[in-house]
Amino acid sequence: MSNWLDNLVGLIAPRRALRHAQTRNALQALRRGYDGAKTGRLTGGWITAGTDADSEVAIASFRLRDRARDLVRNNPYAAKAVMTHASSMIGSGITPRPKAETQALDDQVTSLWDEFSENCDADGRTTFYGIQTLMARSMVESGECLLQLVRRPSSFGLRVPLQLRVLECDHLDSTSDRNLPDGGFIQQGIEFNALGMRVAYWLFPRHPGSMRQGSMAKSIRVPVTEVLHLYDRLRPGQNRGVT
Repeated sequence: MSNWLDNLVGLIAPRRALRHAQTRNALQALRRGYDGAKTGRLTGGWITAGTDADSEVAIASFRLRDRARDLVRNNPYAAKAVMTHASSMIGSGITPRPKAETQALDDQVTSLWDEFSENCDADGRTTFYGIQTLMARSMVESGECLLQLVRRPSSFGLRVPLQLRVLECDHLDSTSDRNLPDGGFIQQGIEFNALGMRVAYWLFPRHPGSMRQGSMAKSIRVPVTEVLHLYDRLRPGQNRGVT
């Protein structure tokens, strides 16, 4: 009926028909809107916040991380999910291949790499490829992971005087938050300069959950050149990971 009426009005008074159609379209657009922004019975309990990524992570990360770890310990499906995800990320391990000018130099680099990969774990428990898998598992389970580069003196007898230590993200002092005199700042244990660039991490020497850590343990400053921070960046400005 309305289409017939609209057609008739369009024949008699085209301008009036156009105004009528525009008004009707505007009303329909208002009715549609964004369902997610409406208030009512279905969205009455929907609590939202306009905080940035780091604020959201700071509020929720501890509880989310502890619950995720508990699920992996006690739920075989969660444990399988972490293992599958980590395996799909790493596979059998990321293996570098040298491309030097001569085959002799290629062989020398390969020999050094093989020796490093076998002895790179500062804890002496795994290889470079095991470290990759461990970091991937930790990132999936806890949201983030740290890798500390440990330089060794010649007394260690290493051809490559460097070892790697995998640290759980708990080592990062999340309570360290303050502005610095030079215009920089520390946010959740990560130090930034006045330009907003990472310059250091504040790390606990021992895991804060360790019985041997002690309640008075203090974090120490470690330059950014000695730490790799692995996490999945989901939002701009996000500096910490979340499981």
